[in-house]
Amino acid sequence: MRQLARLVTVASAAALTVTACGGSTNVLQGKSPQDIIKLASASVGSGSYHMTMHGKVNIDASGIKGLPPDAVSSMTSVLKNVTIDGKGDVQSPQRMRMTMTMKPLIDKTLVVVFYDGKVYVSQDNGATFADGGNLNLQGLPVSPQDMLTMLKDTGQLQDQGATSRNGTQVEHLHAVINADYLSKVLDTLSGSGNAAGTSGASAQILQQLGKIFQQTMTLSNSSVDAYVRQSDGRMDSNDATVNISIDMGKFFAAIVQILGSAGQIPSGSAGQIPNVTGTMAVNESVTATYSDYGAKITVAQPTVDPNAPALPSGGLFGA
Repeated sequence: MRQLARLVTVASAAALTVTACGGSTNVLQGKSPQDIIKLASASVGSGSYHMTMHGKVNIDASGIKGLPPDAVSSMTSVLKNVTIDGKGDVQSPQRMRMTMTMKPLIDKTLVVVFYDGKVYVSQDNGATFADGGNLNLQGLPVSPQDMLTMLKDTGQLQDQGATSRNGTQVEHLHAVINADYLSKVLDTLSGSGNAAGTSGASAQILQQLGKIFQQTMTLSNSSVDAYVRQSDGRMDSNDATVNISIDMGKFFAAIVQILGSAGQIPSGSAGQIPNVTGTMAVNESVTATYSDYGAKITVAQPTVDPNAPALPSGGLFGA
């Protein structure tokens, strides 16, 4: 009897300790996947947070036919085995400062500031900034809110159950990224959606790219996994895996059509353009982790310096 009383006392003390630490709190208990999304969306819609991200991008051009091997290598070498690492301070969905590397694509650390639709880019650790053009991020998955919207819009949301992530108890939500979602994002880029939000040369290039990708890209085996904290319903982290196949015959035909319309292909040169066929595979995986919700974060609007290092190809977004 004394031993039983001792066990009850120890168990009671342990239960009180867990409760005091908040370990047993689960605001997601009994909620459907859709309800969890709503709760998480309300939590991250306007607040501040810190984030980190790590990702890899790889291109497989072995399926392309009709181009010389050196041309294929030149076209794809910069995007083979690209590693993306970054961290961000987010004041709101409209104001964020990202520090990132994209090796070996870019050999410098980039500091990118998104401020009320404007983009500023620094290649010297934030000492000077160049104008990156205008970009409305609405509709493109770059924040916890965007990731949750992606999950909701896929229409195939599944609750995989409770698990531990980064030492935190979370609910695991999973969804397949389907062709409809890809089409929606490309609509945004091409300007046929409601949130293209770009202007000038950036808008024209993005519109052209969006239309070309709509004609040539096929999505397969792609998914997003979100891990929502049980303690407060906020996003802990997410994984996105995207596998895209590009029909290079259609891609080159669309490029040739655009260049021809712009007068950049001399008359009578059509026969010199190679007959390209086959596909190019693009594989991307990205993990983002979010923390310090509600932290005091102020993102300052940079001043454009005309002497700042020039951006690749005249601008981060083709500006």
